[in-house]
Amino acid sequence: MFLVKLKNFDPLLDATSFLAQISFDNADLKFTPSKFFIIASHRSPRFIATLQLSPQWFTTFSVDNDHSSKVSLESFHDAILDGGSFASMTIHLLDKTNQMILRFDTPSSEIQPLHHELTLSPPQAEDNQIGQHELDERKYFIVKSKALRRIIKDLPIFQNDSIISVDVTNSRVKFSIASKEIILTE
Repeated sequence: MFLVKLKNFDPLLDATSFLAQISFDNADLKFTPSKFFIIASHRSPRFIATLQLSPQWFTTFSVDNDHSSKVSLESFHDAILDGGSFASMTIHLLDKTNQMILRFDTPSSEIQPLHHELTLSPPQAEDNQIGQHELDERKYFIVKSKALRRIIKDLPIFQNDSIISVDVTNSRVKFSIASKEIILTE
């Protein structure tokens, strides 16, 4: 069985917007019984951004088997943006045709649902292992979207510096490159 539905998809829209700014056009989508991943890579082979969403982010999350596919991140983002005025989004995977359907609904029967059909292709081979390791829930931190926007905007990561160092303690998270650092505190 595969049924994934969410009501508040604005954070997903924000995340895909950020990922689209740093990645090639394509991203891997990975659904497992316990997580949803969007995996985007930059031209640098060492830079891969992964967004992990646990089932609690979704209204309904029922995934029996792992599924990985590559999708146009721009098309995925544009479809979510187009459905922004609707109350909920449901993701349907059609394995036989390599299609993903995004269905946007409102509680009103007077407004017809909106559908976006996206073409899927095999995932990027080098990224297949991403998402196979579960996040250690004791060692994670949350960055509010406003702070994440500032980090992405203020760290010139793709100019002279190619590595972002992330240092985590109990009271702060430091994002740094050779020429600049940004520190977030609780």
